Amino acid sequence: MDDTHQLDYYRRRQYVPGWHDVVEIMIAGIAENAGDEDRRQFLNMVGSRLAERFTLQAADTVGTLEDAINRLWADFHWGYVRLQPASHALAFQHYAFPNAPEGADISQWIAGLAAILEGAYAQWLLAQGGQQHVVLRWQQDSAEGVMTFTYQNNP
Repeated sequence: MDDTHQLDYYRRRQYVPGWHDVVEIMIAGIAENAGDEDRRQFLNMVGSRLAERFTLQAADTVGTLEDAINRLWADFHWGYVRLQPASHALAFQHYAFPNAPEGADISQWIAGLAAILEGAYAQWLLAQGGQQHVVLRWQQDSAEGVMTFTYQNNP
């Protein structure tokens, strides 16, 4: 089975009727009643609170942090992340995130999930000793099937 088919398989298994639909309705409702930045900030807060509720143990390496996050995402059935350290940044590549329910606005769904993940990743990095002024942002030009986030200090 190639990677595309494997990711599709996992994403189909993640769908939970009812809960999935409630999340999609919530994201769509926020998008209809708030501007892009307000929506992003609210869903970032949701992700941050999620990360506060599901704390990670202190990690001494990037690999240990990646493993801890992936154990949680496995429990949630929200895919997995690969962390890619660089000299002045840390990239998060999130794969196999839950599919949008049938009939949903895909771009709203992806932007909503990305905002939630952005908030969760930022909170976990703060808890690991990161600095408030160092920004974690979703890269909207991410490849299909992958959400890429970059954590770096912007001068």
